[in-house]
Amino acid sequence: MKQTSGATKKAPAGAVLKDIRRATRRQFSAGEKIRIVLEGLRGEDSIAELCRREGISSSMYYGWSKQFLEAGKRRLAGDTARAATSDEVKELRREASALKKVVADLTLENRLLKKKHERGWGRRRMRSPAADKAEIIRLVEQSRLPVRRTLEKLGIPGATFYRWYDLYQRGGPEALEDHPSRPSRIWNPIPDEVRARVIALALEQPELSPRELAVRFTDEQRYFVSEASVYRLLKAQDLITSPACIVVKAADEFTDKTTAPNQLRQTDFTYLKIAGWGWYHLSTVLDDFSRFVVAWRLCSTMKAEDVTATLNPALTASGLDRVRVRHRPRLLSDNGASCIAGELAEWLEDQGMTHIRGAPRHPRTQGKIERRHQTLKNRILLEHSYLPGALEEQVSAFVEHCNHRRAHESLGNLTAADVHFGRGEAILAERARIKRKTLTQRRLQHHAATA
Repeated sequence: MKQTSGATKKAPAGAVLKDIRRATRRQFSAGEKIRIVLEGLRGEDSIAELCRREGISSSMYYGWSKQFLEAGKRRLAGDTARAATSDEVKELRREASALKKVVADLTLENRLLKKKHERGWGRRRMRSPAADKAEIIRLVEQSRLPVRRTLEKLGIPGATFYRWYDLYQRGGPEALEDHPSRPSRIWNPIPDEVRARVIALALEQPELSPRELAVRFTDEQRYFVSEASVYRLLKAQDLITSPACIVVKAADEFTDKTTAPNQLRQTDFTYLKIAGWGWYHLSTVLDDFSRFVVAWRLCSTMKAEDVTATLNPALTASGLDRVRVRHRPRLLSDNGASCIAGELAEWLEDQGMTHIRGAPRHPRTQGKIERRHQTLKNRILLEHSYLPGALEEQVSAFVEHCNHRRAHESLGNLTAADVHFGRGEAILAERARIKRKTLTQRRLQHHAATA
């Protein structure tokens, strides 16, 4: 007997036709089913003709008709529940998946933020132990969020993380340990005998700064010691003196406020651009008490000689160059190169003026002149200046307006010139008299109207 091979037997022709029909069967939407059922209910054609025309069987039609009528019956009875369509199911599944992702991301972000606040990560110039570095690397590796977003939540700069990650890949967790930056052995230590001579020179000449002391020691002793080394030696012996100028401590306001004009003057530079000429520097001297701009000058540079060139007219305008007074005005400035120069210090010493410097990186110490410069820029920079003379005209008009016409709320609605030249009390008294007179007239008018 001949044996058949292991191949499957051919399917009957009828089964093949059923498979073809099943694969090519027409899919009817809900709207098409309703249309067919309604045509059958109208009765214009027989059910057989309708099914033959639409290519469906009679049993399929009657099944649709039954579902249609039952659904209408339930709707009329107040039952609005229905089975979701396939498109609705797909949309609900898509929304559920998106919600799961959002919840997972928010949970992860909350976890990262909690870790950041508990451990104090992301603080500026903070040294993290090796355990925290390893945990941060593990969190970034396990996070579903992008690396950049995860690091933003943790407050870790990208460059710092990748440096840690490179060390971790090359040497494991042990490579994340911090190594002391100080060398174990110094190759050029200063001998004890030289240290003693530097300290002795500092005691002999206490007015010298560490920089000047290093230069003097090198010239006289013929032995080089750097400024940094001299500073470290003096600091170890508690020989660092305070600066010759007065440094105002950063605070919300002055502790000892000025009580009259010409007690304290503020000076500062600001930048102004002239089209085709470049940047110019406006040097201004402002009276602290009255906010009166005593003198100003447009300069092409920002040197100590520009400061003194502005201060000279300020002294002349107040008459202090002709009269010797006991208490000269103090000068308040920032810590710019032109304000800490020796040339300015010598000029102030000749004039008998005390120099005060504001706290570094604290512009509120000179808030009055800073605010005046900001207002100046907001006004005159609305139009471009093409010549230095045109810019000087705009600055002059602005200073004239602020000094003589603009009433300052902080000055009791007086102009800066009124306060600076002593007319403020008389003006306020006259305003008070006018106020009393007006109120009296109004009272009399009211009595006359009600009589």
